[in-house]
Amino acid sequence: MDHRVNFHRLILDEPIFFFKQFMHLQGKKGQATHTHKKLKLLIFMGSMGLLALLSPLSAEIISDPFQNSGLINANGEYTGFIPKGDIRRFNGEILSYDVDFLFFDNAASAKVRFYENNGRYFSTLAAETKGIVGFFTDYRKHYYKSSFDIIDNGQRVRTLKFERKVINGDYEERTTHYLDYQTQTHSWFLFKGGDLDTRETEYIPDDVFFDDILAMFYNFRNGVYGPLTKGKSYRVDTIPDQSMKHITTRIETLQEEEKFRKETERPKKDELLLRVKIPKDVFKTENGELIFWASPHYIPLETTVKDYVLLGDLHARLTGGIAGKLAPVVQTKNQDK
Repeated sequence: MDHRVNFHRLILDEPIFFFKQFMHLQGKKGQATHTHKKLKLLIFMGSMGLLALLSPLSAEIISDPFQNSGLINANGEYTGFIPKGDIRRFNGEILSYDVDFLFFDNAASAKVRFYENNGRYFSTLAAETKGIVGFFTDYRKHYYKSSFDIIDNGQRVRTLKFERKVINGDYEERTTHYLDYQTQTHSWFLFKGGDLDTRETEYIPDDVFFDDILAMFYNFRNGVYGPLTKGKSYRVDTIPDQSMKHITTRIETLQEEEKFRKETERPKKDELLLRVKIPKDVFKTENGELIFWASPHYIPLETTVKDYVLLGDLHARLTGGIAGKLAPVVQTKNQDK
């Protein structure tokens, strides 16, 4: 029996379960309408784990201790941007997003954060429901944290530890991955309610890095996988899960971008259109494709998953942020416009 910890499956099978329960109740005559509504809310919460795989969408919800260089505006741009360099320039960066799902606008908030503590670099990603959705779901939280090495003369982050937590009321489920490149071993542990449920170890092949979703986000933006050019595709090794061993990202050509822009009636802007391909069994979608609009400064502006679990679109949009503290400060009148 395969006891591998599939941390994506843990968060992505939940909406399937709630959908089946919902359809079962739909078939029962006289079932109270409010029960149907509550199940729809639960379906949404099962999808919150998906939020973490869409460009980084969240951060540890605490006050920021850093003195940052300036604001990231709603167009995903900031003063002092450089396309490639020391990856530690992202230190102190915070990105904020609002999330819509089904018929719920602003159903959740999310942030992503990169920071340094005692010489070690980390990134956190978290999402939490709010408002009426939060009330009906015990304000469920999804939390991710990566601990990094800085390698390649400061150009790249390499994951040493990747943690995922799902907190629902008083119950917590946690998966922790350890990557040791000296011994070339990847070990992971699943805890349920504080008790160890599963543990496994596998070999990391020569000359391969298992980049988790947060490492991938910063490495991609720093050109680690190649220059960010329209028409170019990128294949990245990631932490193995189900059939997923790689994630492929393509930056669409200008012609492809304009065609999609017309189809979706999106106003013309200086943006990049990215399509991220993930195995269908991970996201339970028809083609396993995620769509991102990104700024010229490589910050995701909007993310869409079409027809997720046959229940509609999941949509996230940037609301603002704070630039990394190593970016130089140049004040301009239009900086926050």
